[in-house]
Amino acid sequence: MKEKVLILGAGYAGSVVANVLAREFRNKIAREELEITILDKTDLNINQGGFTFIPFELYTPEEITRPRKKLISPRVNTFFGKDGEVTAVDLKNKEVTVKSDKKYTYDHLVIAMGCRADINAVPGLADDLNTFYTSMEDAFKVRDLVKNIKGGKVVVSVASMPVPCPGAPVKFTFMLDSYLRNVKKNRDDVQLTLVWPMEPIGPPEFNKLVTGRFKQKNVEVIRNFPLASVDANKKELTSKNGATINYDLLITVPPHKAPQVLIDSGLADEKGWLSADKVTLQYRGPAGNYDNVYVLGDLGPADILKTGIGAHYQAIAVSQNLINDIYGNKIKTPYRGETGCPIVTELESPSTQGRGYIATWKYGVPPAPFTTTKMGWFFYRMYYHIHWDISVKGMF
Repeated sequence: MKEKVLILGAGYAGSVVANVLAREFRNKIAREELEITILDKTDLNINQGGFTFIPFELYTPEEITRPRKKLISPRVNTFFGKDGEVTAVDLKNKEVTVKSDKKYTYDHLVIAMGCRADINAVPGLADDLNTFYTSMEDAFKVRDLVKNIKGGKVVVSVASMPVPCPGAPVKFTFMLDSYLRNVKKNRDDVQLTLVWPMEPIGPPEFNKLVTGRFKQKNVEVIRNFPLASVDANKKELTSKNGATINYDLLITVPPHKAPQVLIDSGLADEKGWLSADKVTLQYRGPAGNYDNVYVLGDLGPADILKTGIGAHYQAIAVSQNLINDIYGNKIKTPYRGETGCPIVTELESPSTQGRGYIATWKYGVPPAPFTTTKMGWFFYRMYYHIHWDISVKGMF
């Protein structure tokens, strides 16, 4: 009987798993002993990390998008649109239903559908929503707002944690400071404030670096401000502890949670995320414990940092565990919490050198002291190009 691997989500993590398995099992697939299928509602892959750069015109849509069929091995069965948009997941019966009412069965399931913005979780936020987190169109809207900043108080607010790529709003704030200072040259007319929902901004060394640089650049940082509501008429933010902040321009990172279909299917926990073993990434949640179901990427447990680097290492671990499962050798390759966060403290401009760094760490091993460099800036910019031909294809 043909063994079936079903992958939900053809984003970064799902595509890596599909491509690694397709290479490893090319002979089994040719002999029709194994079938790999991947589902997604759209056939366009978007590198969402590029949204942070679009407001400063550092990447174009063409540079951060690719057709998924060009990224996923032809040995993998791909279904997009109505045949790929998941509407129900039944772990007990090993069955997934899609919008066309087609049903897919599986022996091994990978859930890598990403997470979504939950804008309605904050009353009033929809009335003044400016964000580079949700879509290409929204990122371009922020670009137009940034271009027209003439002065006043600009607030970058992170509503709550966890969010995908939690370092992105920090990076955006640094880049906005640099853009106003060195391109528009009106930084002295702008009060720039980062509003953060908790005390630390990342691990100790990360927090130390960004805290010191924000102080040098006269960026106000308000911590422990989980967003409770937005009053668009008063231009006022209120935190869950009752504190308030006024603004002239608000740029927000909304709350996030797993896709609604997974919540409706009873897979999510009370926080709106999918629970899994932090080492094996096997599903452990309200629907039960399933060793044949792997959870990875941005929809995973709330206490696993949601980053692109983390998604890559999770995908490699899950791929190897599926290889072991299919060969039947009962070996488990651990995910050791490998993750990272790129940071940019200065844009490249006619009067400044770009400065960046990619801090990395894992469970129990925090990042060592670091600083941003010119080489770090170029390496980070370069990564967005090698992402398509190396990373997504699971080549390292």
